Amino acid sequence: MLVPHGYGTEGRLQLWVGAHGEALPEQLWVRRTLLGVDDLPDGGTCSVDFPVVLDRVAPSLRYTVLLLPVIAGRRYLFSLWATTDKGERELADAECRARPRNLDDGFSVWYGSCFYGNEDKGALGAAFDALPRDCRPDVSFLGGDQVYLDTAVATSGWGFAPIPGLSIIKSLRLAALNSAEGKAELERIFTEEYRSNWSRGLHRLLRSGNHHFLAGDHEFWNDYPNPPGFFWGLRIASLRETWKASARALFDAYQLPAGNASGEFAIGDELAFFYLDTYLQRKEGYNAKFTDDETLQRACDWLRGLTCPGVLVLPMPLLTHWHLRKGGSFIHRFKKSFTAWRVKLGLGDHSLADSSQYQPLVQALHDCSQDVVILAGDVHYSRLARMELNGKQVVEVVSTPLSCLPSAGDKPSTALEIFPDRPITGIRAAVEYLRAGNFRRKILGYISDNNFATLNFSRAENGIHVLVRCWNVNERNAEGSPSPAWEPARFLLRRRTADAVPVATPVPEPVAEPQD
Repeated sequence: MLVPHGYGTEGRLQLWVGAHGEALPEQLWVRRTLLGVDDLPDGGTCSVDFPVVLDRVAPSLRYTVLLLPVIAGRRYLFSLWATTDKGERELADAECRARPRNLDDGFSVWYGSCFYGNEDKGALGAAFDALPRDCRPDVSFLGGDQVYLDTAVATSGWGFAPIPGLSIIKSLRLAALNSAEGKAELERIFTEEYRSNWSRGLHRLLRSGNHHFLAGDHEFWNDYPNPPGFFWGLRIASLRETWKASARALFDAYQLPAGNASGEFAIGDELAFFYLDTYLQRKEGYNAKFTDDETLQRACDWLRGLTCPGVLVLPMPLLTHWHLRKGGSFIHRFKKSFTAWRVKLGLGDHSLADSSQYQPLVQALHDCSQDVVILAGDVHYSRLARMELNGKQVVEVVSTPLSCLPSAGDKPSTALEIFPDRPITGIRAAVEYLRAGNFRRKILGYISDNNFATLNFSRAENGIHVLVRCWNVNERNAEGSPSPAWEPARFLLRRRTADAVPVATPVPEPVAEPQD
């Protein structure tokens, strides 16, 4: 496979090249072909070949990362070639656009998360192929749960459990895996899950555009790194360490080969992006950190230093409930207590608001002088919300799942009227919910339609226009494109001068604001 794997330094593009254990010829090369060759620079050529050595190894995978020179804003076709006894043979290809220097030709972003391959049956690839041309991504953010390793273990071999760890037999078997033989079996199951999703379910997406990957909990296990209630065997600390090491090795090989879990890039001086990992360095327990202090500081400095509209990319929504908040009516307190009890037992997930680093991140967002779009996933529904925060516009786009795990559906949450739910002195904003995806009731709970989001950014006279669309993976409209999960929404992101930020109309403070 070839996967354009994030923007490199100026004038460079990162290309991941991987082979799933097959015996390959000794001579391999990547051909970089510039598309649209009418205006080649002086002395330029349409195609250039670069030798490839798969010098990195992971379980059942050989791979490498190339840093190739590109011309800003131009489209390229990359193809992998080999010499065989029958001559040259093309093995794989991918197409993408180098990072542009400005918004002259617009900029297209794709976001999706939570892909359970066993339920996909080719739907995501077909939906991607059916997208209108203007929605084909310049850059894609895969927001987490690209694989479900816990479910893969639960549904393999004997002791089958539709919900991970539901059967005692499966949990006992997991405990028995805490050995050299068990480690080999975990690696085999994990490797097959990655191989299946990369070569089939996600394959069409990964061949188009430039991709950034964020971790979700299911790259490890549910509510990682906290011991999961659904997987009793993983209550054993030594087994969690064995599992974590095997899962992390594959995550690093497939999704983080350049080692940049969090990072930033910009489209000239017009539009800035920051993608923030909140899982790989997360600590166990309530009020624990979701990343290291240095990375959090980089994200906060990025927000406070913005001089143009920004896009903050997260695995989880920032507009979320604080599970251990106290106060309110009896019913409110009961519901909160029940949810907190479930989270503590590992039967629910910690939200970003349950972290000690949530408050400084929200504070930095409040202090930011520019309009901000937040992209988020994880929660298994789609939703579009907006708020005026300290005189600027904040828009949060939630898109998930790409392919829903049947046991983990949900309906859109639109009950949080004031942001943030976890109190921060001087920060209160009314939330306006603009769109929400469809869902249907199950015997227990709900399940939302599979979906992904696209955002088209273009220059406007007084800022940047962004067209936000959310697409239903499994349905088509009369033109053959994916049906909308909800009606498209347009926003004007305004570029503001730091000394001209208006003060937002404050929301009245509650009589008694509960604290930690």
